[in-house]
Amino acid sequence: MSEYCTATQVSHRLKAAGYLNIADEDDDGSLSAEELQNNISTGIAWAGGKLDFYVVNRSPPYDVNNLRDGPNPWCTQRAIDLAAWHAVTNGGRNAPESLQVAKNEALEELKQVMQHARTIPGTSIDTDFNANNHEPFHLVSEYLI
Repeated sequence: MSEYCTATQVSHRLKAAGYLNIADEDDDGSLSAEELQNNISTGIAWAGGKLDFYVVNRSPPYDVNNLRDGPNPWCTQRAIDLAAWHAVTNGGRNAPESLQVAKNEALEELKQVMQHARTIPGTSIDTDFNANNHEPFHLVSEYLI
């Protein structure tokens, strides 16, 4: 299963210089595979776990495989915000206010998805159309008669 976002997308969110400063542990001006794993990939995996938690704990749940493999742009943007925040705060650093706000907004929007106050654009929930979706039409049609 793929992740919701990529290291390149996170680097664009953090800008190249910030990305390098966050992940380059030995200050050699480049990122080794180990540095990438320790600082960026862990944030991407953490962000994916957060998204999965909220969409799977919705009733009925979204299909995580479709969201991850889609990719779904709405989920990708939330994952980038969460992964960037995680990468910056990894090791006890403070995140800039803009990243903190983006992370809080992403989590709030995901909470709304789980609580049925919001849907994920470009997706569908596997529900029984005949059982669940005619009620609003009947209510509207009563006013049209």
